[in-house]
Amino acid sequence: MKDAQNVRMKSQPGGARFRVRVTARLHRLSVASAAFAGCLVLCQCSWLSSPPVPSPEPSGSTTPPQVRTLTDANVIKAGDLPRPIGRGKVISYDRHARPLDQLLICQTQSLKALGALEIKSRSFRSDYPSGAQPFPRSSLDKEPDRYAVAMQFADPAAAQRAKYAVEGWVINCAAGGKLSNGTHVVRQSFDWTVVAADPAQAEVAEIVYQRNGSSSSNAYFESIGLTVLQDRMMITVYVFYTDESLFSLNMEDDEAGFPHPQIGLIGAAVKRLSH
Repeated sequence: MKDAQNVRMKSQPGGARFRVRVTARLHRLSVASAAFAGCLVLCQCSWLSSPPVPSPEPSGSTTPPQVRTLTDANVIKAGDLPRPIGRGKVISYDRHARPLDQLLICQTQSLKALGALEIKSRSFRSDYPSGAQPFPRSSLDKEPDRYAVAMQFADPAAAQRAKYAVEGWVINCAAGGKLSNGTHVVRQSFDWTVVAADPAQAEVAEIVYQRNGSSSSNAYFESIGLTVLQDRMMITVYVFYTDESLFSLNMEDDEAGFPHPQIGLIGAAVKRLSH
């Protein structure tokens, strides 16, 4: 009995120490688990409350669009134009040329009032050998019969506004009948007609007028071409004197006459405005 009691007494301290160690380890695990959980909570809160990563801001040094300028490369040359009917040729000619204030018979303002930043103009004449002139003699014999005015605007919208203004001049002119310089409208040969001019847009109208008091069947045929390419516009004018026009804008028509000189002027305008 004494030995058995001694055995129990010896074994009890060992079991106690084991339980103490287990309890201590469980306590440490509990503390560690709580700390880990707290860390997760803190990390999660920190992630939720952290500000978003800022997106890159656009550069504040944006360069404004640069306005283009006209050069001699934007001006029609005599060599750009088709030969006139008959045995003539087109030459540069500025003697007795119309000023910008009176370029068009239907004009009510100076071309400078259209708001262009730059204007460059050229004038031309059909030159024929003696006796080969296909039209009756008139005051045009001493004047150019072709004009081309290149205009640079600040932007495409300004070029369009200028086009609308010139269109209005011709429309009002055809409706009113009375013109400056002692002339009057006989009729409008044709209203604004679209002409193929890719990548530009182009149209032509033609007014027929006579001197006041004239009893002749002949009249002046004046066509106005408007070619717009982005922020540029070319105004082209062709005027001739006869009793009936020989020209047609629609060359696919079976009864078409000669190609209208405005077709050549507009083709040259597209080429030059593209430079």
